[in-house]
Amino acid sequence: MNSFIIYLLALGAFVVGTAEFVVSGVLDIIARDLQVSISLAGQLVTVYALSHALGAWALVMLTSKLQRKKVLLYSMLIFILGNIIAFFSLNFGMLMFSRIVLAMSGGLYFVLATNYAARLAPSGKQGSAIATVITGFTVSLVLGVPIGTFIAAYMDWHYVYIMIAIIAFINFMLLYRFIPRMEGNPSLSLKQQLLIIKDKKVITGLLTTVFWILGYTMVFAYIAPLLSSVADFSIEMISTALLVLGVFAFIGSRLGGYAVDRWGPVRTIPISLIIHAGALFILPITASSTIGILLTIMIWGTAAWITTPANQFYLITLRPQSSETVLSYNTAVMNIGMTFGAGLGGVVVKYNSVQNLGWIGGMVLLLALAIALVSFRLTTKPS
Repeated sequence: MNSFIIYLLALGAFVVGTAEFVVSGVLDIIARDLQVSISLAGQLVTVYALSHALGAWALVMLTSKLQRKKVLLYSMLIFILGNIIAFFSLNFGMLMFSRIVLAMSGGLYFVLATNYAARLAPSGKQGSAIATVITGFTVSLVLGVPIGTFIAAYMDWHYVYIMIAIIAFINFMLLYRFIPRMEGNPSLSLKQQLLIIKDKKVITGLLTTVFWILGYTMVFAYIAPLLSSVADFSIEMISTALLVLGVFAFIGSRLGGYAVDRWGPVRTIPISLIIHAGALFILPITASSTIGILLTIMIWGTAAWITTPANQFYLITLRPQSSETVLSYNTAVMNIGMTFGAGLGGVVVKYNSVQNLGWIGGMVLLLALAIALVSFRLTTKPS
């Protein structure tokens, strides 16, 4: 039964991920339909990431004493409402508002779902349980984003959101029926929260997340313009490329869960970051070949998403008694990294060339690697 519940939590992560990432696949279409520039449309990613960051942290803190099942279900209901608002969005401002609602509710859900999975899993399988929820998130790249891009190409991008709302409602009903109650935790004082942040091991672990996702988002947020301008991909080919990325992101998240349970985060994280950086460095070189760029995307997707469950598990081990709080911080900084990644990517696209996103992202990944090694060195020192 616990395994079934973890898969239900992963289904919720799937719809949250689809709502977040589908914009990248239809950025050109939204910009034309709402009559805004690509650069401005790209800020839908930026605003979502910032709202997700603030929402996940603040709402986890505010609801910490409340019964966790109720909070999880209410977060899903508000998420459904956000998709309905997006469906009826007739202008850019209304769509932007829907992104804020989706981000805050989705961020709260993802933190709670990840912590639920870790607590329901048997000893020694927490990494795999976390990876299962994250896999639901990455499956949105495999199915949600490519299907959403296909729908936008042949119907209307608004219909993507009503379909997300329907799946989310089904998930809500199943969670209501099957998920067990879980009591809230004593609310941490501001001083206790600051003590967590002051821990150098936690800080460096969170900074690893920031620079990992920053390097990834710089390229991913503008993957549609990159593929169309550099590789001359049509909307159908872009959809195929996103499907390939999603499939290998799914593989990566599963490998990450297996690797962290078997070899631990100290080995898993550096290897995945090195391969991730290498893939981004060669992306501009392979862009001239369809097969070459698809192979690069396969490596990129796998390596990038191996890091996610490994680093989340690593952070939980640093503060096991405050796991939900640490995860909320991690979700917050992840989306701060996405905010800066989308913003910096927009600057590169506007003032330079979209081709340069690859090697700039690769440099950021090497910085994430250096910070991760510092964090691991701190964990080996006696307290």
